[in-house]
Amino acid sequence: MITRRDEMDRLRHKIIALKGQGRLAPLRLAVVLLINILLSASCRRQPERPRASYAPVPEIEQTFGRLVATSNLPTPDQNGTGDRLGLFRDDAGTLWGIPLTIDENGNILGCAPPGLSDAPVTDRYPSDAGQIVGMENAPTGWRGGTGRLELIFRDAHGTLKWQPVRGGDLKSGPICWSQSPPVQPLKYYRMARTDAK
Repeated sequence: MITRRDEMDRLRHKIIALKGQGRLAPLRLAVVLLINILLSASCRRQPERPRASYAPVPEIEQTFGRLVATSNLPTPDQNGTGDRLGLFRDDAGTLWGIPLTIDENGNILGCAPPGLSDAPVTDRYPSDAGQIVGMENAPTGWRGGTGRLELIFRDAHGTLKWQPVRGGDLKSGPICWSQSPPVQPLKYYRMARTDAK
């Protein structure tokens, strides 16, 4: 592992080598310094957030309500479909989009980090949405990924409707990570009815 001291020693040796090379030496020195700054900045990574664990769906339903629909998470920046997503509806009518996976025994598990129940609302849906029919990914017009997540429901008159919904990122604590490459943090969805506070 290259330390900061190693980088500084390498830079000092490059500066010494550039001395006495004529009028271009200051320009070369500036280029070397710029390259070192860019390389050291690009190598810095954010610390990886802790991973939230997956639990059986019946445990998730105790807090977030019944599982009413499933879909895949949107994947705008990659080929293929995203991780599985379950839509849960609690007694207050809040819809929760929670990542799902299937274990080696065929059990369906959900990922609900400890801070999820306190997470902010990410979107709203109409108060007259009676039956949730499902969720889907909006078409993107190309095969390089899937579009935004859309909620499909019947209104009070039985008319089918759909609307795109936004997800969010938990700001602290453990988070859910994708179960397949590329491994990345997953969004959560908390959709409140328009008449909810």
